[in-house]
Amino acid sequence: MNKLSQIAILVFLLILLQNLASAQTISSVPDCSLYNTKAEYIYSETVADSFLILVSVPDDYNSSGQSYPVLYVLDGDIAFGMAASIARYLQIGGNIPELIVIGIGYGAIGKSAAEKRLRDYGPQEGEGAKKFLGFLNGELIPFIDSEYRTSSGDRTINGFSLGGLFAVYTLFTKPDTFSRYIVGSPYLVWDDYAIFNLEANASAELDNLNLDVFISVGSEESTEKYFEPIDSLVTNLQKKNYPGLFLETKVFQGSARLMGPPEALTHGLISVFNR
Repeated sequence: MNKLSQIAILVFLLILLQNLASAQTISSVPDCSLYNTKAEYIYSETVADSFLILVSVPDDYNSSGQSYPVLYVLDGDIAFGMAASIARYLQIGGNIPELIVIGIGYGAIGKSAAEKRLRDYGPQEGEGAKKFLGFLNGELIPFIDSEYRTSSGDRTINGFSLGGLFAVYTLFTKPDTFSRYIVGSPYLVWDDYAIFNLEANASAELDNLNLDVFISVGSEESTEKYFEPIDSLVTNLQKKNYPGLFLETKVFQGSARLMGPPEALTHGLISVFNR
């Protein structure tokens, strides 16, 4: 074998080894994690199930020593990354204060998670929403307050569609759970509009609280399922004119179903922190 052939074989082997090394590096990369985010499972005795809890803290959390308002995001498996990023953008722009962002999920977005979502967010005979609200008040919120420097009582909930229905359910049954409510396209037709029965009896709960509420819907969403029920709910709240309830509503022109979550959260955060 001449010298030229030996050099050619050596070059080939070097390229092959380089490619193998690259392939090994790529395959060994661990799953990516979101910036400044911690994730862990928490078991709920109330619901008798585990929840994936994602926590994003501000950049200067470890050095500032200060306490922060908390944003709780429903449908955390799919909405948490969006929510944390939107919150950080708005903080950089000076539109809202720095927040601790909490995502509440199930560790999946498949059929099993969808069934659990129906179990937890929809007020129904099985008291799923009541149990989930019990989990928030009795287990998750105390855990977050004990593990992180939170501003006592300064909590915001964000929910869209069925998550929005749960946010409204909380507003009408235990409104002091949160001080700010960001409600995107709530699915109010659930269980034959049962949420309106709760709204009719909510006066005693809402009369003496200071709350900021933002409710939105897209102009291209179903008139029957979303636009008209939401309009009726807003009208009822406006008629009752609760002294401590600051309500802002918004219709996103040209916005169809599932275009709403980032719009609702962006405008909602600015709205509820405006005062």
